[in-house]
Amino acid sequence: MLKKKIDNSSKTGIMVGYIHHSAYVVAVEPGWSITPQAMAKLLQDRYSTKEAAIQLVDSAVLVPVFKKDNYEYVEGFADVLESHLNFHPDNLRTRVGHLFLFMKGAWQYSDNAIDWDPISTVFKNNSEISFAGVRDAVEATA
Repeated sequence: MLKKKIDNSSKTGIMVGYIHHSAYVVAVEPGWSITPQAMAKLLQDRYSTKEAAIQLVDSAVLVPVFKKDNYEYVEGFADVLESHLNFHPDNLRTRVGHLFLFMKGAWQYSDNAIDWDPISTVFKNNSEISFAGVRDAVEATA
């Protein structure tokens, strides 16, 4: 029997992470109120390398309200979202509906814990979002 796909569209929380050399995912939930479109633009424009991704996630720039440094690879990180595939139910973050993960040399996005797509293909037209720095990114979506 097929189960109905869970709709995470009402969840506004975001998590941002990278894959550590030990294959664990390190991720934070930002304290910002920011749209996925603005976050994608910020990540793509200002933090487009793995080194920059690590620096961002490991710093206070995102004002993290939650951090975990040992998600069990991509599958464990995906379990942050509510799904029928939760192998690690203790990873669930009930308000999070958007995941950004630096892997395969670029930022990837998922809103369903299954499909991971480059943010450059998911958020194709974010030209109306413009900012010079992090503060502008947060204020643009407030």
